[in-house]
Amino acid sequence: MSTSLSLPAKILLGLAVLFGLFYLAMGVLWLAAPAVAAGALGASLLQGTGLVTQLGDSASFFICSGLFMLLGVVQRNSSLLFAGGLLIGLVAPVRLFVWQYYQAPLTLEPIIAETVTFLVLMSAARTVQLR
Repeated sequence: MSTSLSLPAKILLGLAVLFGLFYLAMGVLWLAAPAVAAGALGASLLQGTGLVTQLGDSASFFICSGLFMLLGVVQRNSSLLFAGGLLIGLVAPVRLFVWQYYQAPLTLEPIIAETVTFLVLMSAARTVQLR
């Protein structure tokens, strides 16, 4: 088995790194500047125990996703890449469910970004797995 990666594999892993850095940064932003992070996602900050849950869950979600992606690339671990992609990728169908079931606004831009992230990470995981 060769240890060198093809150009498409390098591109996929490079994209995985960029996504990982982005999601990690979003997680840190939830801790450092929660109003900015919420605004970037079209949300507002909750109050009281809702704020604790919102910040804790959001920061943890983004930090964990980003770290899974980055560690998956560094360690060439398909399971970590899969986990990072799945965490982000499952948000898109949940958004569609919420849109239909609760008549919430349809947010296409985040759905597209989450779907692209999912597809890139699944492809990167497959590339690493086949290596």
